[in-house]
Amino acid sequence: MQLLKLFQRFTPWGRRVLAPPLGITTALWLVGTACSGIVSPTTATPIVNAPFSGQSPSSPSASQQATGQSRLTPTSTGTTTLETMLQLPNVANTVVRVRPAVVSILSNVVTVGMFGPVDDTSSGTGVIITPDGLVLTNNHVIEGSESITITLDNGTQLDADFVGGDRLSDLAVLRLPHGQYPFLPVSEEINLRVGEWVIAIGNALALPGGPTVTVGVVSALGRSREAIGGTTLNDLVQTDTVINPGNSGGPLLSLRGELVGINTAVVRGGGTRGVPPVEGIGFAINMATAAQVSRQLIEIGRVRWAYMGLNLDDLTPEIAARANLPIREGAVVLGVGPDGPSARAGLQRGDIILSMDGRKVGTVIDLLRLLRQEFQSGQEIQVGIFREGSNLQVPLVLGERPPV
Repeated sequence: MQLLKLFQRFTPWGRRVLAPPLGITTALWLVGTACSGIVSPTTATPIVNAPFSGQSPSSPSASQQATGQSRLTPTSTGTTTLETMLQLPNVANTVVRVRPAVVSILSNVVTVGMFGPVDDTSSGTGVIITPDGLVLTNNHVIEGSESITITLDNGTQLDADFVGGDRLSDLAVLRLPHGQYPFLPVSEEINLRVGEWVIAIGNALALPGGPTVTVGVVSALGRSREAIGGTTLNDLVQTDTVINPGNSGGPLLSLRGELVGINTAVVRGGGTRGVPPVEGIGFAINMATAAQVSRQLIEIGRVRWAYMGLNLDDLTPEIAARANLPIREGAVVLGVGPDGPSARAGLQRGDIILSMDGRKVGTVIDLLRLLRQEFQSGQEIQVGIFREGSNLQVPLVLGERPPV
């Protein structure tokens, strides 16, 4: 109980699992935007996908593009020319290769107003991920839509069918009519590094004339942000690439043209009453999550998330020291859902989760990553916990997370 009292004292916001406040007046905008008007349809011409590879003779090599660095060539005097030092990564060639796989999305939503049904439209972005026309985007872009219209890069407009969506990850999959399309494959083998150059392409503000391209770097990894409906998006990629309303669902790309994230949210606000303005903080869903979610949406139309039924927070070194604990990290159980998997297994408030099936749990993000990527609902695992000075192993059968 001492540990729980310390959490109440040193987490004054009364924060829930993974949803700490920003501490400043900010607004988290999911980057869809209202728009009106549709480009006149043109004759659809299937485009056969070509690999996104090859560079112009003057372009940096793939390895140089990946690191955002250029080879510094010494001159005859042994120094490096200023022109070489200031050479920037070649973004234009990458954009030309990947742009045909990026689409604009216009969804028609019917809401009930004071005087009856009201038609509304919202816009976003998507990326074609298979040659037969499956499109990955944000769930909030198309949720509740009566109809969905997709505009290809060449101006062709097509009606899309809804395959499946997931609020917890804010991802959805759509299907284009039968045909062959340029695409960007989804891969879980993406190893992003903080500081790496990235490119965002999207239907920003629904501006006519094609998608907007912005460039920035990976600012941080493993971020969590609260989204619409009280859900929390976890393990996000943070970037300073400019993300505007309408970019939702669009690709975040490496300089090699690899899909490394799905843009989803941006933090804006402040600048008044002495609160510093907040700029340059955007978020994208990482590819491990995107790959897992899109695969299940395509196969069964929904996502079966493994579920423990716990309210958790990170054990910090400060709280651990004040509670005289022999451990310094783990996930502290602040609440146990009634009749859930953890309640049935006997987990209690104040327990500290240290491992799951032998895999270390240092933070709540670690635990969620294991639940989403390593375990399945219905699977029995061994949960390593610290309770009242003792280390215990507790068998637990994971449940399936209820719909959000």
